Amino acid sequence: MSEVSFAVERPLRAPVDRVWAVLGDFGTEHRWTTSVARCTRSTPDVRVGTQRTCRLPKPLMGRTEATETLVEYEPGHALAYVLEGAAGPFARAQSRWSVRPAGEGTMLRVEGRFEPKGWAARHLVWPLARPMIVRLTRRVMAELDAHVAGVA
Repeated sequence: MSEVSFAVERPLRAPVDRVWAVLGDFGTEHRWTTSVARCTRSTPDVRVGTQRTCRLPKPLMGRTEATETLVEYEPGHALAYVLEGAAGPFARAQSRWSVRPAGEGTMLRVEGRFEPKGWAARHLVWPLARPMIVRLTRRVMAELDAHVAGVA
C-alpha cells in the first residue's frame, strides 16, 4: 500500500543557527511545545539511531507515549524520525523537519509520511486525519517560533 503525506512550511523569526540549536536537540521537545509532556532520549548526544520517548499530554492516534528513532540527522539542516509501531490506522509514520535561511530568519519545513493499514485508512481515515495532523504541526511550528524568538 502506498504512502499518504503532507508538507507544511512556515517562516520563523530567528536565524537558522538559533532554530537548529533547539530543533536539533532531539529529545528535549517538552521544553518548547505543549504537544508533549516529557521526552527522554537514548543517547547523551544526538545522531542517527538515537531514540526519543515522549509522553503525550492526551492520547493521539491511540497512543499516550511515542518512541521515535532518528533515521536522518544533518546538523543545521534536517532531521527525520520514524515512529516505533503503528499509529492508529497507519502501519508506519515518519516525519522530516528541515531548515534553510530566509532573509534574517529561517524557513521551516515539516513533512509527514504515513503508510495506511488498508483501503479504509487511506480513503476514509486519511481525509479526516490529514487536516488535524496539519493543524497540530502548524501549532507546534508556531510554538517553536515563539520559543526561538524569545531566546537571547
